[in-house]
Amino acid sequence: MSLRYSQDLIYAVIALCMSSAYICDGASTGNLSLASYYSDHMVLQMGPKSAIIWGYANAGQKIAVTFKEKLYKAVATPDTFYSSAIWKVALDPTPPSGPFNITITTVTDHMSEGEEILLQDVLFGDIWLCSGQSNMAFPVPAVFNASQVLNDSYNHPNIRLLAVNEVSSTTPYYDLSSLYEPWSLPSPKSLGYSNNNSFYYFSAVCYLFGLKLHQHLGYPVGLISDNWGGTHIQAWSSPDVLKSCPASVDEKPKKVVNISKPMNIWEKMEVEGPSGDSILWNAMIHPMLNFTIKGVLWYQGEANSAESDRYACLFPAMINDWRRKWYEGTGGNTEVAFPFGFVQLCTSNVPFNDTDYPLIRRAQTAGYGYVPNPKMENVFMSVSLDLPDPSSPYDAIHPRDKQDVAHRLVLGARAIGYNEAYTEFQGPYPRRVCGITKTKLLL
Repeated sequence: MSLRYSQDLIYAVIALCMSSAYICDGASTGNLSLASYYSDHMVLQMGPKSAIIWGYANAGQKIAVTFKEKLYKAVATPDTFYSSAIWKVALDPTPPSGPFNITITTVTDHMSEGEEILLQDVLFGDIWLCSGQSNMAFPVPAVFNASQVLNDSYNHPNIRLLAVNEVSSTTPYYDLSSLYEPWSLPSPKSLGYSNNNSFYYFSAVCYLFGLKLHQHLGYPVGLISDNWGGTHIQAWSSPDVLKSCPASVDEKPKKVVNISKPMNIWEKMEVEGPSGDSILWNAMIHPMLNFTIKGVLWYQGEANSAESDRYACLFPAMINDWRRKWYEGTGGNTEVAFPFGFVQLCTSNVPFNDTDYPLIRRAQTAGYGYVPNPKMENVFMSVSLDLPDPSSPYDAIHPRDKQDVAHRLVLGARAIGYNEAYTEFQGPYPRRVCGITKTKLLL
């Protein structure tokens, strides 16, 4: 019997014996483990691309992954980021469906069952990652009509939620170091965990977007909340991006957003987040690059409002960099130009002659005033300039109307991300200036 034939037979026997093997309630057992964001109740990216499953084991360890009666094989190889070795498999493209069980088992040359991990209640659908600063972190219990949203949440079991913890690092992580919340079904608790009246998650823009998108598509949606209040775009950008958009000598200092009203329910929301270059890219985005996704939502820019010129370079560069690195990290299974949506900065209680916010809004579109444009292809925007909330108890910079913001994001996603060409997702914008007087601007 050849060695190749013998190994294939071992894998087959292991697959048949899995029903009697030890079931691990979690992501690890012994030396075999999964990356931090794989757990029961998760969503994996549906076809036409392949979902990636990866984890850790001893170097040289053979791994068998069983899904829908098919066996996938891998071998753990040494990795520079961790002392343990890494294994990875790409599942066959799977249409939106579920729930499924996925079994991961170590394989020995002696045909023993080895260690096993069982992922249960796994769905296949579209994965959207939501990132940015405090308006993306703004949780569901703080929005208008929050009680209605929370009470309705039980009715949407095919939406799944994952909340990433706030972690920074000066060097890239290969995996997330911690989570606020593992994959969960929507519920008042998973959408608004509280402790001493302080809310921690879940992103309202992210959830409301996912809810409206799921209702339109009719299949599972996975949402990843990955944000930190008060943070600059430089923290979310890789060194490659920062190098391509160097700071000018006369650039204004970074503006710190001052909150004028008490925010007693925001114990975990730091108004001024970490501002070091690439530190959130390293710890909160880089670890996700092996995970196939559909697209990204972004709500950020307040912390950069005093440096609009550089932002106009950084933002499109960051989008393209994330796309390229996600494409490479998933072996081409995340689209190289995946849809990217963002929220225009809202109004705030700033002096009427303060030009920072108008300029940063323009910079969000790379100076064009609209998206998509030649510098920002496959990008869509949710306009929020007409959604002020001057009486918000969280300050006017944090408006409570996230429903309209999410609705507009969904329209953009449908048009750009799902090729619904007849979906209206852009409002009017000026094409040219016809004349200027002392009191009028004709467009």
